[in-house]
Amino acid sequence: MLAALKQRTEAGFSLLEVVMACIIFPLIVIGLTNNYDAIRHTYTVSKQLNEIYAVLSACPEIDRALEYDSLSSSSNCYPNNSFKAEGGSGNIITYTPTLTVTNTSSLPNGDPLQAVPDSKVINISTGFQQNAGQPLELRMMITRNGIGQL
Repeated sequence: MLAALKQRTEAGFSLLEVVMACIIFPLIVIGLTNNYDAIRHTYTVSKQLNEIYAVLSACPEIDRALEYDSLSSSSNCYPNNSFKAEGGSGNIITYTPTLTVTNTSSLPNGDPLQAVPDSKVINISTGFQQNAGQPLELRMMITRNGIGQL
């Protein structure tokens, strides 16, 4: 009789084991799905920010073709302000860069670039924000002798 009872308990899963598996397995699947979605979203936003950064990095080079003394906040910084979103959605991402040019002598006292003579600091900002975060900004310095990215 003891041998028959022992065989019956080894023959399959108990009800408790099946219920626990039905609870734990969906939790694992939901966790993996949420992580995948978060990674995919972060990758998409990173690619879009990289596109904007690449375009904005070229803005001062375009403006540098102008005479150094004529470079101002009204200079053109719109070489390409839209691109296709990742993921095959067909959406177009559009941003509007804002260019602010400041002579280093006019910077606040705490700014480390204030001591650089005969230079201009260019702050380029896009209106592109993700999840109400900070807009993408690029800060560059142009001197009469060249350009530097900060």
